[in-house]
Amino acid sequence: MTYDKENLAKAITGDQNAFSKIYEAIYSDLYRLALYMCGNTGFAEDIVSETILDAYKGIHNLKSAENFEPWILKILSAKVKRSFKKNYNSFSIHNPMARSVDETELTSPDLSEEGIHRTDLLNAMSSLKAIDRMIISLCVVQEYTSGEAAEILSMNASSLRSRLNRSLKKLKKELEENGYE
Repeated sequence: MTYDKENLAKAITGDQNAFSKIYEAIYSDLYRLALYMCGNTGFAEDIVSETILDAYKGIHNLKSAENFEPWILKILSAKVKRSFKKNYNSFSIHNPMARSVDETELTSPDLSEEGIHRTDLLNAMSSLKAIDRMIISLCVVQEYTSGEAAEILSMNASSLRSRLNRSLKKLKKELEENGYE
């Protein structure tokens, strides 16, 4: 994430304008991470909004500016976890609220080559457990180390590395079954 450290310091002291600038700087990173974690644009937008709202309410409690990234990612991860517990019986990339395959519906598909590849990747990601999607999103998409991701997710680093390895193998297998090499 890229943001102005000076704005962060001001935001911690209560400067609303500085917080707005931080929000503008980190929104796309948070959204991309939430989208990879939950696989649905609507949920991702809601989760990021809730994350930003909680961050705004609690930023004055942040003890150190260096802790901002792990702190906000913990909020995001907690929101994703709560969303899964609250809303999902079974996960479908096209309709996360669907309880069976018959209830799924793809609205306004993106038929470009990039859109098809992205849909294939999200479909493959949907075969993983929520925690595994979070781990891949943090370690692969956001490029956090296993130690940093483990801290964000409140996990043991070696357990996280094992889950990451297994999840990547499963993801690779899913993609190979869909014709990707």
